[in-house]
This record gives sequence, structure tokens and C-alpha cells, in this order.
Amino acid sequence: MQSKTSLGWLNKISHIPLDAGAEEEARRQDVIIAILMLTGSVVITGLSIWDLLVGMGPAWVNLITLAVGLLATVVYLVLLRSGRTSLLMTLVLMVFLHFFWLITGDVEWAGMLWCLVMLPLFFHLLGHRQGSKLVFAIILISATVLLWPNTEYLAATYSLDMRYRFLLAYLVLAWISFMVEYVRYQTRQRFQEARDHLNYQARTDELTGLANRRGFKEYLGESEQRRESGKGLFAVIIGDLDNFKQINDEYGHEVGDFVLQEIGHTLKKLVRSEDLVVRWGGEEFLILMADTDLKGAEVLAEKVRHEIASTSVAVEGGQVAVTMSLGVDAQKPQGDLYFTLGSADRAMYEAKRRGRDCVVAAEEDGGSGDNQTVLESPSPAL
Repeated sequence: MQSKTSLGWLNKISHIPLDAGAEEEARRQDVIIAILMLTGSVVITGLSIWDLLVGMGPAWVNLITLAVGLLATVVYLVLLRSGRTSLLMTLVLMVFLHFFWLITGDVEWAGMLWCLVMLPLFFHLLGHRQGSKLVFAIILISATVLLWPNTEYLAATYSLDMRYRFLLAYLVLAWISFMVEYVRYQTRQRFQEARDHLNYQARTDELTGLANRRGFKEYLGESEQRRESGKGLFAVIIGDLDNFKQINDEYGHEVGDFVLQEIGHTLKKLVRSEDLVVRWGGEEFLILMADTDLKGAEVLAEKVRHEIASTSVAVEGGQVAVTMSLGVDAQKPQGDLYFTLGSADRAMYEAKRRGRDCVVAAEEDGGSGDNQTVLESPSPAL
């Protein structure tokens, strides 16, 4: 039966969602690294105690290994409880143990085996690019130590054949570890691209390429952080195409879809890069403008109305004229943005009631349709 502590470690990994953000993914990696290093530290500590008890190998080598193992065990237990670890400390510890075991030989050349066991962790910790650089440097230094004539650095006695075999095994394992990490990296990249594409599709209207309601809600989540940072308020324009059902009935849905696409292009062309254009539903569109007051929103709404009224769509047998009725409101200080949306929506319906192809702005007091102003259109409505 597993202890609650071990289950807690596993939960720190398994409870992080697969689509976690960069910070949570880094936390997952920290926990995995801490578990791996703690496992190795416990094994090293246990073997060092065994070697001391049975008198295998130089006592000073076993004492140093035991001290490092005990220290690492305590440190990684603390780090594992906090869910964080130190990459630099882990790398320093591993590189130290690599050359310590290689030079001393540990017990009956077992140090060489431990060096091989640790090698894949360098790629896991640093990735295929940085891991390759560190491993290449370690190979060069190891080859220099092992093959240098009459070297005084080696406390262990290795045959020349054993030295060459170790370096060859290290190179082969390094190549295998590199390929495994590279494939893992490519897989994660493709997964990230697929996830980003799905997220884009989920928050984007397929027909017009504008944001949909889900995209709008995500943008609102970001806007709350924006409000907390002390930046300005939003203004809202809601527009609805006039008599759009007649276009669909008379010319077909293919023409209707083309009209919606053209309207989407027009709206994106007229707004700033920081503004959000949303296909609100059917033939209804929404523009959310940052740091804009009611007067500025009215000016943009009139530009939108005029641009759309000046545009006609060529179809078989003639031209299709399109107009839009628009409602405008601006968020009040400390006001709720959803209230502003509702006020702009009511203003848009008031524009419909007043003859279409016009802009109606909500009053400063956010009142009903009877307390709204209207910018009359110079051109006739459909």
C-alpha cells in the first residue's frame, strides 16, 4: 500500500492538466526531476552504506559518496515538498558525481556504469540543444582524462581497452538520448501547434474569421486584468444588418455568407489593432474598443455605417445593397461591461425602430430607448 506522502508526489504531477500553461508545465517538470534525483540519492546512500559495511572499495570514496547521497536526499525531499527544484544545483551535482565516479572508479569500475546511467538525465533537464552542448563538453573532458598519457588524475586503474569501450558506449548512449529527446521535443511542438489551432478554431467564427462569443469571453477575462492594472474603460458598438433575411431568401445563403464575409473584412479594416471585432450571432456584429469614450465610439459607428451603406455586393443579375443599424454605449467608471453591452444592444434595436441604417447612442445615464440620441442617416434604408 502506498503512503500518503508518495501519493502526494504523484498527485502533484497527475493533477496538472495536459493543456497546462508554461508555469504549470515547469512545475510538473520540477516535481519529476526532484523524484528522479531523490530516487538516485537514496540508491547512492544505500550502496555507500553497504560498501562501507562490507569493506568494498576505498573508505574515503565511500564516505564522500555517502555524504553527497545523504545531503542530496535531504535537499530533494525539501524541494519535493515545495514542488520546486533548482536546475543549476541539479546539474552541478550530476557533473560532480560523473567525474568523481569516473576518476575514482568507485567499486570494481562501477563508477563508469553510474556515469552511463546519469547521461540521459542531462538531455531531460536541458533539452536536446543545450543537453548536447553539455554532454559534448563532458565527453571531451572525459576523453582527455581517460586517454591522456600517464595521467595523474585517475585514482582508478582502467585498462586501455576499458577506457575506449566506455567512451564508445558513452557516445552511443548520448546519440540515443539525443534522438529520444529530439523526438519528444518534436512531438510536443506538434501537440502545441495542434492545441493552438484548436483553440483558435474554438474562439473564431469559421465564416468571417472574426472572434466568436467564446473568443469574446476570453478577451473579457483579459480585460478584467486590464481593469485591475488601472487602464481605461471600453466602449461598445453592436450592429445588425438590415433586412438580411431578404437577401438570403432572394439570392440564397451562399450570397448571404459572402455578404457576411465582406462585412467582417470591412469592420476589421476600420478598427484599431487593439480593438476586438466579434460576430455576435447571425448577422449581428460587435466592436469592443479599449480606452474609448462614447463620443469616439459614435464617430467610429458612423464610419462603419457609412462604409457599409456605400458597399454593394455584385451578384448574378445586379447588385445587393447592404445597410446596418448600430447601437453605441461606453462603460462608465466602476461600471459593469455587461450592462454596457445590454445598453448598446437596446440602442441597436432602437435604431431598427427608427428606420434602420442609423446609429443610436445611449445617453450618459444609461437609460432606456426613450432616452437615447440618434444620428440619422442621409441615405434611405432598405
